[in-house]
Amino acid sequence: MERLAMIFTRFAKQEAKGSSPLYEYWSLKIAQDIELLTLVQFIPPNQPKPNLFFAAVQYLAHEKNHPLADYFNQVSSGEFAQSFRQLQDFCKQYRAQLKVIFQTKLVQTNELNRAAYLYPIFSTIQAKSQKPLSLIEIGSSAGLLLNVDQYCYEIEEAGVKNIYGNENSKVHIFAENTGQPIGALSALNIDHRVGIDLNIVDLQNDEDSRWMQALIWPEHKMRKQQLENVQELNSEVRKTLLEGDFLSLIPKIMEQQDKTTQFVIFHTHVANQFSKELKQQLLHMLNELSFKQPIYHVYNNMDDNYVHVDYVRHGQTQAIRLLQTVDNHGKYFKWN
Repeated sequence: MERLAMIFTRFAKQEAKGSSPLYEYWSLKIAQDIELLTLVQFIPPNQPKPNLFFAAVQYLAHEKNHPLADYFNQVSSGEFAQSFRQLQDFCKQYRAQLKVIFQTKLVQTNELNRAAYLYPIFSTIQAKSQKPLSLIEIGSSAGLLLNVDQYCYEIEEAGVKNIYGNENSKVHIFAENTGQPIGALSALNIDHRVGIDLNIVDLQNDEDSRWMQALIWPEHKMRKQQLENVQELNSEVRKTLLEGDFLSLIPKIMEQQDKTTQFVIFHTHVANQFSKELKQQLLHMLNELSFKQPIYHVYNNMDDNYVHVDYVRHGQTQAIRLLQTVDNHGKYFKWN
């Protein structure tokens, strides 16, 4: 129980603080509530417990039209205490159903705003390789980040708004770059898009769509609206989404493609769910594959929260870029 309490306290202070006042308040209260911590124990060890718990509660509260659902739509700080009492009552009433959701759903947010820093990363990779890109995403969920070239980016740099990407896109992504100017970027040329996940999300499916909405924090209204806006575009972009083990799928995918494209294997906020052994297996696989074809590996959460860009060739890894300041939800990043 002590370890679970520490997880929720850390979540409140390091993740929810300044981003979700409601989840910050609830997390600190949950850390002191034995009954709720006992319920949280049923969340699988490989899942981030606060994220899955809050998503499950939000999902089920809306499904049941429970009064608790109103607090996910709008809540003031003066109502936090009352909202937590509602949370306690809700979890008592729907304990069994929450346990089922814990076992059948995954934390697999498709954070669209992360494309704001992926776009310039991929563009610089393309410029350096002088080849079209073949993107492989680990933990792709609904595959929204595979559409990185289809969005319009409004990036604020030193008070100046710069436009990148597809200016005619129906989906606009807003972010701030607090670092060096990105500069001119060439349009992306993406030949292949492949997403791999243990559970592929279909945004055209009502249940999947509602679960994706539930994974978004209550105060993040723009994120929820973005998810609605991107659904049509996402269905129009040709891509391959595969369910299964990336360790077995990626070698097969690379074997089927020719060497006229540059492979980029990327994953954001996914490796925190990997065991130490799985992380080592991933790096070993990339080293082995790099003897056949060089690979760019773009990632975070392997050892730290920084966004890394590595170039892997002939079993050797070269660090190309490191973004040390990146918002978890992609609202800002520091380019260098």
